[in-house]
Amino acid sequence: MEQSDLDTISEIVARYGYIEWTLIGFTPARDYNIYSYFTDPSILPVFKYVLVSILKTLEEYLEKTQPSYESALQTAGSC
Repeated sequence: MEQSDLDTISEIVARYGYIEWTLIGFTPARDYNIYSYFTDPSILPVFKYVLVSILKTLEEYLEKTQPSYESALQTAGSC
């Protein structure tokens, strides 16, 4: 992400009264990128806690709603 992109995001979120923002991108290879802007670095531990909480909630939801790869294979192989 280029600095001009980060500046554009900051301008947009400032219009809505936000100061801190974060974008998180995930890849199929289990890599991730975090782009963020915090005016107060003391927020980082809270951000980490909230991010981990969101990811755990998402994982639980996906486990409940999406068939696992192993169960899909077992179902496909049974008659």
